[in-house]
Order: sequence, then C-alpha cells, then structure tokens
Amino acid sequence: MTEVLFVLLEEYADWEAASIAAELNQLEGFTVKTVSNEKQAIHSMGGFSTLPDYTFVEACQKEFAALVLIGGKSWRSDKAKEVDALVEKAKQQGAVIAAICDATVYLGSIGLLNDQKHTSNQLQDLQDYAGANYTGANQYVEVQAIRVDNLITANGTGHLEFAKEILLALQVKPEKEIEQWYNFYKLGYYEAIKQELRNAGTDHID
Repeated sequence: MTEVLFVLLEEYADWEAASIAAELNQLEGFTVKTVSNEKQAIHSMGGFSTLPDYTFVEACQKEFAALVLIGGKSWRSDKAKEVDALVEKAKQQGAVIAAICDATVYLGSIGLLNDQKHTSNQLQDLQDYAGANYTGANQYVEVQAIRVDNLITANGTGHLEFAKEILLALQVKPEKEIEQWYNFYKLGYYEAIKQELRNAGTDHID
C-alpha cells in the first residue's frame, strides 16, 4: 500500500484534512497515516481526538508518496520544529509536499517557498513570521491553491482546491474524474449534475 502521511499538530484544522483524507483512504492502493510529536491523542479545533499512527521519528523511517501538512494553531510553536526532519525526508525521496493554512507559514520559515510559486493566508503575515528565511515574495500568488512540481500550497479556505491538487499530483485517477469529484463538492450535488449534463451536450437541464 502506498502511504500518504498527514501531519497533525495539537488544535489542527480538521476540516482541512477531511475531504482529501476520505478520498485517498478509499482508493485502492492508498492508505492514510497520521503523524505527530508523540503517540498520544491530539485534538482538533473541532474537538475530535486522533491517536497518531507514527511519531515524527518513526515516520522518517518510512517510504511515502506525499506529506500533507494540515493547518491549525500549533505551527508557530516549538512543536512544529520537530517536523523539519520529516520534510527533509520527503524532499530526498521526491514525495509530494502539501501544506495548507498556517502550515504554509511553517514552510516559509524553513526556506522551502523561496524558489517556487506558492500561496498562503496573507503575504505580510508570511513575511513577518518567516523573517529572513523567506525571500520568496516575488513568487507569492493570491489563489486558493497552487501546485508547482511536487509542492502544493493553499490558503485556509482552499481545502477543496488543496485536495484536488493532491489528487492530481498523485495521479490517483484520470484528471476528468478528479475534476468531477471537485465539482461535486464545490458546486453542490445538483449544480454539479447540471454541469455534467451541459458538458455532455444534453438538453434536459432545468
């Protein structure tokens, strides 16, 4: 099974993980594993408790296809520094690195956003927190999510776009099917069906 690692820190943003984790974990050949500082229950902003599969030390011994950094309230704490080695492992093995919301600020603080197009919640905040380690302001774009090679970044409201870019990067299914999946949740059930009918040239549209 191909593993996709989700980094969850205390008070993680559960909604940012839900769509992509559920889709990946239902695909044949893929499995989602959670990673945190310790193998003790961590809590989401919504009150869910999660018992991580791996510590960061254990995860560094694994092979994985993608490292997904979920946003939350702990990315500016000392606990986030423990993620550094795992990000380096992901880079070494050519895995997809995907970060959303405040996890993008963390990537900026370790210099990973300097040479590729990227986004975050706000450029000024990214610059203020990351400081001298961040020199990529000219690469910053104001979009929901963006993928360049194996790097994916998204702002905190872009969880569906974030999920779509991860699915595309991992090539889990044909691009058309991924777009259909995205539209289903982005547009809503009925609008997505109407769009499919329009695309198919069907006249029976209300």
